[in-house]
Amino acid sequence: MFSTAVLVAIIPVFLVMGMGFLFRMRRWMPESLEPGFMGLILNLLAPCLIFTNVARNPALSIPGTAGWTIFLGAAFILAGFAVSYLVGRLIGLSRGHGLRTFTVSAGVHNYGFVALPVIAALFPGESGPFGLVFLHGLGVELAMWTVGLLIFGSGQSPWRMLINGPCLAVLFSLLANFTGLGFHVPGVVFKALEMLGQCSIPMSLFIIGATIAGLCDRDILHEAWRSSIGGCIARLGLIPLVMLAAAKWLPLSMDLRKLIVVEAGMPAALMPIMLARIYGGRAATAAQVVIATTVVGLLSSPVVIGFGLKWLGIAGKL
Repeated sequence: MFSTAVLVAIIPVFLVMGMGFLFRMRRWMPESLEPGFMGLILNLLAPCLIFTNVARNPALSIPGTAGWTIFLGAAFILAGFAVSYLVGRLIGLSRGHGLRTFTVSAGVHNYGFVALPVIAALFPGESGPFGLVFLHGLGVELAMWTVGLLIFGSGQSPWRMLINGPCLAVLFSLLANFTGLGFHVPGVVFKALEMLGQCSIPMSLFIIGATIAGLCDRDILHEAWRSSIGGCIARLGLIPLVMLAAAKWLPLSMDLRKLIVVEAGMPAALMPIMLARIYGGRAATAAQVVIATTVVGLLSSPVVIGFGLKWLGIAGKL
């Protein structure tokens, strides 16, 4: 079931990513600038966005909702790994020839900066689904930096990677929410944090587009059809069914159901490319999955999200 309204919500996301892609391909933005921008986003802008959307959010003050969100964030990644592994075997991948990289790459969805503007467009004025994105992301990070690295065969789970700006901001913001400290932040300070946080989404989308452009070289064309088709089947087809089934039949809040429906339609995340490079995986395979699911996702996301909203009986801007 294709939803034009969902497509309209998604197109601006891809347009901003497209501008980043264009700037990088035209060399108007050199690769050397990307680490500085990512550091700014992860260490300042994203934490500000998280704090201003979590610390005073009444939808997150219920421990059960927060617990379910974090748990499902991790559970969906583990389910994604299982589905992707089976698909990888079916398309002929094997250990040492891209199977582990494919499993992690197709199993992790782009849970944050691509989903946030779509949620804001579909559920305007609703702070619940938007705020839950950050708790969901904490669960994703837990699974990715533990089980994900074990799949790569690194032999270690660097928990220190979880000590980063966004994760610490989620924990601190939850504490501020549960204790009421968030309401004691002076209004002028809170407004300044909001202004900084609002910069994070467009800047992140721009950098994502630029990063994807940097992956477009001849190396990723080698046997690209196998990982690309398999990645789309797993990430955009089978895994969303698992997520939507959970949203349908588990005892979840409506805000969390809305979040899951949007997350189910997201393409593959960029982080597994970095993991493949660091821990001896096949970065080209990860890049193939990311690029294919991102391009196809422009059309598949309106189908998945539109179907999910109708199936679950969720009211949105359809």
